[in-house]
Amino acid sequence: MSGKSLKNKSSYISEEEILLESLLSDLIDILNKELDQYRILINTLFEQRKQIANGNISSFEEINKQQGTLVLKIKTIEEARKSIISQLSNHLNIPIEDLTLIKIANLISAPFDEQLSFLSDEIIAIIKCLENIRESNAYLIKQSLHYVNGVLRIFASSHSSNIKYSNDGNIEQYQNKGKLISSWG
Repeated sequence: MSGKSLKNKSSYISEEEILLESLLSDLIDILNKELDQYRILINTLFEQRKQIANGNISSFEEINKQQGTLVLKIKTIEEARKSIISQLSNHLNIPIEDLTLIKIANLISAPFDEQLSFLSDEIIAIIKCLENIRESNAYLIKQSLHYVNGVLRIFASSHSSNIKYSNDGNIEQYQNKGKLISSWG
């Protein structure tokens, strides 16, 4: 089916056009659901950032669980989206790898063309936002780990290196009596 026939306005609506409209409606519904889940994910990432900054490990872990659930929901919605795109690919006789939202929007008539263009822009904006938040959170986590490592080094160096464990697992002070070679050379 050519793009021009899709935008051709006629009074007769064929079964193919009804199927196309149904697929497009389903695609728009799925994309809106997916965007809703991504917005929720963004909110949890911001909350995660707060918990990192506050050092609240239990809340951080709870948010990670929520994120896992959201990712599973998004994957389920994504599978439904892929199915619709595959059907549209067959219906429009366009290879699936060449089929983008913008390409579909350019092939179809209103109101679907405008809705798909808008959704495409929204998806791009959400992806950029997610990438920025992820990078920021990764930086905070990296800095937190650096801080923890520093504290551990200070803690470890504050303990005497003269500690040894006995056979029964107890800590004993180890005396360096009778050592022939100094520790500095």
